[in-house]
Amino acid sequence: MIRKFLKFLKFCVICALWSACWLTIMRFLAVSIWNFDFFSLRHWQMIVSFWNANGTIQGFSDYMLFITLLGILVVWYIGLKYFYRIDYGKLFLKPFEYFSKKQIEKYDSTGKHIVLKNLVVGEKMTIDELVEEKIKEEDNRCSQKESQNLRESISKKIIERKGQ
Repeated sequence: MIRKFLKFLKFCVICALWSACWLTIMRFLAVSIWNFDFFSLRHWQMIVSFWNANGTIQGFSDYMLFITLLGILVVWYIGLKYFYRIDYGKLFLKPFEYFSKKQIEKYDSTGKHIVLKNLVVGEKMTIDELVEEKIKEEDNRCSQKESQNLRESISKKIIERKGQ
């Protein structure tokens, strides 16, 4: 129920604002180009009397006035549909989204790095000591594997010689 009311309220506000803007623009154009104010009863009475006196539309300017008067409602309806479909919540949040993306790009462009400031391994070690320890562990693993492979190959040779 509340959602329907809010949609109706949105429609009313958009309709009022769009109508005011559109009619102001069209009135300005009609008055400045054809000297015709479609809010004036006197101007409409002139057109009706012209039409009743079997007046004919002559010239490009008269045709454009007629097309404009017909087009006012069509373009008003199309504009109303367009402005009603806009999500104004997202439109309102666009500046904040833009600023947020700029901040992310600002800090993202500094490069990928790892902060070792809060890394604690047993006792406090410097980065150089940590690197040396890792290198020693790798050397021990490699040397253990090599020594184990060497032992296995020697035991195979001994078994082969005893078998002969």
